[in-house]
Amino acid sequence: LDFSTETILISPSKLSQTKSGLSATSSSSYGYFGGGYFTPVATRYSTIDRLDFSTETVSTPTPKLSSSRNLLTSTSSSSYGYFAGGFVPPFVNTIDRLDFSTETTASPGTYQLSQTRAALASVSSSSYGYFAGGAISPTNSINTIDRLDFFTETVTVPTPKLSQSRGYIQATSSSSFGYFGG
Repeated sequence: LDFSTETILISPSKLSQTKSGLSATSSSSYGYFGGGYFTPVATRYSTIDRLDFSTETVSTPTPKLSSSRNLLTSTSSSSYGYFAGGFVPPFVNTIDRLDFSTETTASPGTYQLSQTRAALASVSSSSYGYFAGGAISPTNSINTIDRLDFFTETVTVPTPKLSQSRGYIQATSSSSFGYFGG
């Protein structure tokens, strides 16, 4: 989407595999698409595809997620991208950290959500990443919001919660507020 003209342009570049249920985050130079699922053959992916914003080409650098999964979410600080939760199966609480400067991922288990979940949403401020809601089973969801402190890289569960338990939601943010919808 060209923001200046609000027209859709179709890029000749494609992701490394056909997939759905993936998540994306970005640095100032690259977009990163992680995880995903391919329906006909029931395959989940751990690959992270990188879109170069200057050339609009896609490559698959070395780092991978700690597990092949879909229905995850992601957010970023100025230095790192964080891919959280997802469905392997089972549901997971893993947070993988992608270092934008070295394009390496952090060891699994270092960062974790407060509980396992998939189909959650995330936003970020300059100091924190927020992971909200999500499915905890095929029939149950939660209203919890986890907060990742970008400086200490610790996860806490602050008091605010979503107005109701829900999964398969999306989020966006302004410089002052995060919005969770659906």
